[in-house]
Amino acid sequence: MIISLNHEEQIDYIIDKFNFEKVKCVMLALDWQWACTEGNGYAVPSIARLKAMARHLLRSSIKDTEVTSGGLYATYYPPENEDDDYFVLKFVVATANSVDYTDD
Repeated sequence: MIISLNHEEQIDYIIDKFNFEKVKCVMLALDWQWACTEGNGYAVPSIARLKAMARHLLRSSIKDTEVTSGGLYATYYPPENEDDDYFVLKFVVATANSVDYTDD
């Protein structure tokens, strides 16, 4: 997969503007842990690890459109008509949809 300079600039912008401190705060409050190599256990990730995962997911979204891991959701929207392409990064604690809803 080739990542253009424009994509890297957009990803850098998101990494700079996204509130990773708030994400870490929520993860600490919920004791939301990721697997870690230290002691082969689990721990709330550091800000650096959150940023590294976000960057990885954003890059991967260019190929797969939407990727998620550990609460982080990265989505790539390719250019349409006259609109430029763009990325979205979210940290999701809870979600619901009506895909399986049926009227009985």
